[in-house]
Amino acid sequence: METVIALDVGHSAVKVVADSGGLRQQLMFRSVAIPAFHISEDSARAAADRDTVTVAGQPYFFGDTAVVQGRADVESGLSESWITTPQYAALFLGAVKRLSLLPNPVTSDRAIFVVGLPAKYFAQQRSLLKTTLQQHVPGAEIIVRPQPMGPYCCIQFNPDGTENRERNMADESWGVVEVGHFTSDFALFKGGVWTEHGSGSCKGGYVAAEELSRLLQERDGINVSPLEATAAIEAGSIRIFGKKVDIKPYLQSAGMPIAAEILEHATGLMERDARALDGIIIAGGGAPLVYQQLQAKWPHTVLADNSRMTVAEGFCRLGCALRADRRLRAARAAAQATKQPA
Repeated sequence: METVIALDVGHSAVKVVADSGGLRQQLMFRSVAIPAFHISEDSARAAADRDTVTVAGQPYFFGDTAVVQGRADVESGLSESWITTPQYAALFLGAVKRLSLLPNPVTSDRAIFVVGLPAKYFAQQRSLLKTTLQQHVPGAEIIVRPQPMGPYCCIQFNPDGTENRERNMADESWGVVEVGHFTSDFALFKGGVWTEHGSGSCKGGYVAAEELSRLLQERDGINVSPLEATAAIEAGSIRIFGKKVDIKPYLQSAGMPIAAEILEHATGLMERDARALDGIIIAGGGAPLVYQQLQAKWPHTVLADNSRMTVAEGFCRLGCALRADRRLRAARAAAQATKQPA
């Protein structure tokens, strides 16, 4: 298996990083999927073809087309059963399709897929997710890991999957806070080992989107959907009657409720170990909303580079490491076989 495909199928956006023999490519699109319907205008229909997949015989629009053609308040379902929905399947298949349409196409045949689950759902949903996705890509291998393992793998491995020799992870301990849209996930690694008592989840960035919607309505009389509010937080602005309005002054207030909840959960899970940790990585699309609050409590908190893509990037590095290890084992076995007497 030569290709590694890492996916962070979030409730706000789908993030993908793929490595084909050292060629690294990535993409991202909005996590919106709706049942497809006929589009009468020729150019719009042609554009929608790129964003259409079939799930159990039903065509679905995903990504940009789903946002444009769907209602303004369409958003991914925020529920723990999401991985079993046709919307999740459409987003997964949409990622596979988008990869096949890149200038350097990435195929899913015999690929290694690395995907994630929120920490609190990992144990109960790991096998279910693997089985479900295997039905969509029967020739591929599916590896499921907890979401916060992605940011950790970004410091454990180099992009090609080799060990990061600048650090000795066997002698270091790290905390991870990954702020996703649906959940914020926590993990504690001691000497390179995942610790069960340091893992957990709480509410995610959707709380900030809800608070921003409330603030805009309360202060300015502006009604925005959850999808609009999420996009506004990411862009720092919102379009109102033809004008781009800066909403950065609202962001600190919008982020306060979720920052308080994340800080409370992080304290409960990490307080006992925080002082002795080498660092606490904060990643995910909502990381900038809460970074300052966490750093004020724990000064060795670090904001991950390109925090929104960190989970997918880390999973890709993990997949590359597994691929390299298998190649090495196969080479050793082949060399050993040639030494056997005829």
